[in-house]
Amino acid sequence: MNKYVMPRALNFLKRLLITLGISLFLSTSTVLAENNEPAPNIVLIVTDYMGYADIEPYGSSDIKTPSLNALAEQGLRFSNHYSAAPACIPSRASLMSGKYPAKVIESFELERGRGLHSNNNNLLSGLKASGYKTALIGKWHLGAEKNFRPNDHGFDYFLGFNSWTLGYHTHLTSDGEPGLVRNKKPAIEKGYLTDIFTEEAVQFIDENADNPFFIYLSYNAGLPPYQAPDLAKSEWDSGWDANEATRADYIAMIERMDQGIGKVLNKLREDELEENTLVIFTYDHGGRHLVDSGPLFHGFGTLWEGGIRVPLIIRWPNRVNKADVVETPTIAMDLTATMLDAAQADSVIDSLDGTSLFDIMKNSDKFENRNLYWRRGKMKAVRNNNWKYVVDGHSQLLFNLDADISERNNVFHKYPQKVNQLRRKLADWENTLDEH
Repeated sequence: MNKYVMPRALNFLKRLLITLGISLFLSTSTVLAENNEPAPNIVLIVTDYMGYADIEPYGSSDIKTPSLNALAEQGLRFSNHYSAAPACIPSRASLMSGKYPAKVIESFELERGRGLHSNNNNLLSGLKASGYKTALIGKWHLGAEKNFRPNDHGFDYFLGFNSWTLGYHTHLTSDGEPGLVRNKKPAIEKGYLTDIFTEEAVQFIDENADNPFFIYLSYNAGLPPYQAPDLAKSEWDSGWDANEATRADYIAMIERMDQGIGKVLNKLREDELEENTLVIFTYDHGGRHLVDSGPLFHGFGTLWEGGIRVPLIIRWPNRVNKADVVETPTIAMDLTATMLDAAQADSVIDSLDGTSLFDIMKNSDKFENRNLYWRRGKMKAVRNNNWKYVVDGHSQLLFNLDADISERNNVFHKYPQKVNQLRRKLADWENTLDEH
């Protein structure tokens, strides 16, 4: 599908004809921001541990997400988008760095664990160099040591947490420790955590309406504990065990998040910022237990489609087509490149493992056969067009995802040439990781 017109060529033509005194009508839906236009605001919304079919634009019937419905109707929906990894730390490291996780993740010096050093945050360095005010609101999970903390990365404002999740009412970690932080100091807030994050995002928009801004709104819905917004105080410590929780608990959490997204989108409209704001919605990876992954197999922690294929919706009024579906396979690092492209931080993009979605959409045929790679524990995988080659321990599998999205029909024995081709590509990619 090639539904995106070449913006740079049109910009050049427009300037040329204006210079010659010839008037030209050029629809703004076909062009990106020119150098003399204000840089767009960017709102990146990421949710956690959810199933592929847990929002209405991707097939949900029991969870109602009117805000995301509207976003999809006003923007683009991607049907073959992937996280860089099926777990939080590596997937988020790739989103910030624009590189495959193994190239950028480092171990902490003082405490156990891994994260992303500020030197590798290509997204923030590019946005800050372009004059953006930046905020991280919600989950970080990439380190709380010096040079790993959000403010060290270049976020002007941070309210959130570094652990894998927090209680929605108590704001305590799974170990019972206070986890909420404002910038570099502990924070005490009252209220439902999802609502707090929404309100902080709305306030940041209000306070920075006159500047180009970037908000990384990182909800922990739908992670455990499975706690509805109206939970009685006596139950604020419940919900950590998926076997004792219900789908209804999970639904209430996701629908409250969708309401929050609606408030953020309404604030952009009220402040007359909607037209010049790029909004991106996605997951960090797939989920498990109470989720609905639709036709996808398995989930969190695996390289099956249920672990890595995730929704992606983008909206930039008058810059991208409405209500279209992009089928070209894409990956998280492409979002990094896209945001830097929109901010005109072109010098950073060349070093990334991702490609701007604007380039992919205007020349989709060129990118249909590129290879996307993953490695996680005993599993590794590569996707090329409709083919996915998976190594699971000592087992090799090949799937035609166009015909078998659920990965139930292993055709390894039918296409040995394709297997060998992708096996070599995967090995070559792993060799590049060993260099880092």
